[in-house]
Amino acid sequence: MPVIGRAVFFIACVLLSVCLFGQSNSSLNEPVKLTFYYNQNWELTTPEKSFYRREAYFDLQEMVFDGVCNDYSKDNKLMAEGFYAHGAKRGIQTEYAHDRSVKSTIEFSGDDFIVWQWVNENKVYEITRGTGKFTLTYFYFFDLNQFKHGVLNGEFQNGRRVGKWLYQDSNKKSWDEEEYKNGKFVKRTHFTERGAVELDFQKEIIISVNSLNTETLAFDKEAFATLNQFFEQYISYPVSLQRKIGYAGGVKRLLRLLVEAGVPEQNLVLAKIKMDEHGQILKTTIVRPADLNSDERVLKAIEQHGGKILPAIKNGKPVAATIYLPVASGKEWQQLLVDMPADWFLNENNFW
Repeated sequence: MPVIGRAVFFIACVLLSVCLFGQSNSSLNEPVKLTFYYNQNWELTTPEKSFYRREAYFDLQEMVFDGVCNDYSKDNKLMAEGFYAHGAKRGIQTEYAHDRSVKSTIEFSGDDFIVWQWVNENKVYEITRGTGKFTLTYFYFFDLNQFKHGVLNGEFQNGRRVGKWLYQDSNKKSWDEEEYKNGKFVKRTHFTERGAVELDFQKEIIISVNSLNTETLAFDKEAFATLNQFFEQYISYPVSLQRKIGYAGGVKRLLRLLVEAGVPEQNLVLAKIKMDEHGQILKTTIVRPADLNSDERVLKAIEQHGGKILPAIKNGKPVAATIYLPVASGKEWQQLLVDMPADWFLNENNFW
């Protein structure tokens, strides 16, 4: 039986053990309040170079924001406040102008959002009490880990999406048009060079590049060679923290990114990574190969994302460690990434 097929068979056993014996030790690591410093692009930087500061609760096991989050300007004025639930924005998020007036109030729930108040660059209220037509800049992924920005025109009535929502690129070329009725999604039309295509799902967008950079822990490459250098210099780990490795957004996010390596379906590549206590990758080898081209792509993908891999933690101290990362693709693998806990993927015995 292929490795991925065997892995699917194990799901019921693992999920049953979680129900019977409780959660893993990772759940014992509570979020801690930390301070992060950012440059003008909202990339992590040194306090001396910073323009913004974030005080937030952060999960050092999964490397995501988890709790109350407040952003401040260099002159210590509150710029934004909100809440994260394990890496995802939840509830009301408020952004303020320099004079402390409200620029926007947006409510996040699942993958959806409601704009309750929106003030444009000319200080004109486009949306008040959840009603109004608006224009805003949005961001979208177009090629693997690359993204572009465009312009979205839409309308809310009493907190519900209505009418036609038009998505354009930066050159005002229409990419998508969505239709809503009484807050319900009706259809989406995607425009291509070959014509229009009707889709039954909404367009995935990001409405803040600040959020994109902060949530993925983007860092100032002029200040740090790797993400771990920021954490080494400015973050103290609780003595209770135990972690095999870390990655911005969690290990499963790294595994989702490595899907881009394009390992053929029903195949799996297992990579062995030797890392020192500073998060420096010393050596990467393929211990379970698929084929020469796939193996090379996996090595290249790990190198591409290696700058955000953080070292293992034992009793609150970074330690050298050897880890194994499985890389695969296809629907079964994607479902495994949803169903299985992160620690399961770091146990190499599951992939022989």
